[in-house]
Amino acid sequence: MSAAAEVPRLRRRGHAVRTVAGTVAVLAVAGGVAWALLPGPSSPAPAVNDQVPLGSAAVERRDLINRQDVDGTLGYAGTQTVTAPAAGTITRLRPEGATVTRGRSLLSIDAKATAWVLYGRLPMYRDLGPGVTNGSDVRQLERNLAALGYDPGTVDADWTWMTTAAVKAFQKDRGLTENGTIRRADVVVSDGPARVGAHKAEVGDQARPGAPVTQLTSTTPDATANVDAGIAASVSPGDAVGVTLPDGRTVRGTITKVGTVATPGQNGAAPTVALDVALRSRRHGRLDGAPVTLSLATGNTRNALAVPVTALVATAPSAYAVELAGSRRLVRVTLGATADGWTQVTGAGLTAGTRVVVPR
Repeated sequence: MSAAAEVPRLRRRGHAVRTVAGTVAVLAVAGGVAWALLPGPSSPAPAVNDQVPLGSAAVERRDLINRQDVDGTLGYAGTQTVTAPAAGTITRLRPEGATVTRGRSLLSIDAKATAWVLYGRLPMYRDLGPGVTNGSDVRQLERNLAALGYDPGTVDADWTWMTTAAVKAFQKDRGLTENGTIRRADVVVSDGPARVGAHKAEVGDQARPGAPVTQLTSTTPDATANVDAGIAASVSPGDAVGVTLPDGRTVRGTITKVGTVATPGQNGAAPTVALDVALRSRRHGRLDGAPVTLSLATGNTRNALAVPVTALVATAPSAYAVELAGSRRLVRVTLGATADGWTQVTGAGLTAGTRVVVPR
């Protein structure tokens, strides 16, 4: 629809014109479009139209939230790459999008299961078995063994004979060599149930140690965007975000990370900053990599006395008024913040609850 088609129908009383089709300036207000009702100096006065249906709206106290829409990409948080622990033929890969829980493997090489998922935050940086020095990685392994039903004794940083016995029981149930040692290359540490991301190799491919095989992500959907550094300065982790999906549905999200290093723009473009948003809903299907629109709150005027922008009457260039319902009296107003189809006003006698005239 063209901009002119969105303008309310003309209404005029004397020299006060609610809207003028000849010249209309659009205020670029995030989250909505406000019409700045500016009569064109060279435009003829519009004809009187007394057939415009009118109604009224109450002046309100409300928060005016300025919004900025930016392009983003749907994905999942916490991506990590899973590499091959040994050379051989990839004989099994879990399908992309599958969820893998603690104690299950992600793939097989030469028909031997590997890449066992354990929960925690400390990466496996050494093999764990009898004789290892104490450490927080031992506690993390024992915690996993206990959660899987194997008794390592007291869950602590000490490796004991009970830890060895629990590891051997874990290995026996999975058809592994029962040596009581967990190799670092055979374990993938995740902070919870993990989702298989994009494969970097396929079943039948020859793997070599350390080569990427697949990706692992969290099960939390997110969206990422590179936003203008000026916009990034106006948002913070924890801010609510509206996320419009490719099918037009909107879900809620929360900013989880705002980058601290700006990337220079190309060909004179403004520098950008990376932004991560966690989605609060999982009703987005399997649209990994799909484009989305993020509606960011870049400013908030709290408890503003506000009227719908359609209530404004242009009485002169840059001069505005509202018409009091039932009185046909105009009250001059000074405008403030504008957002979501409402504008902040101050004017003699205007209070919350005062009714003003608006087009229906």
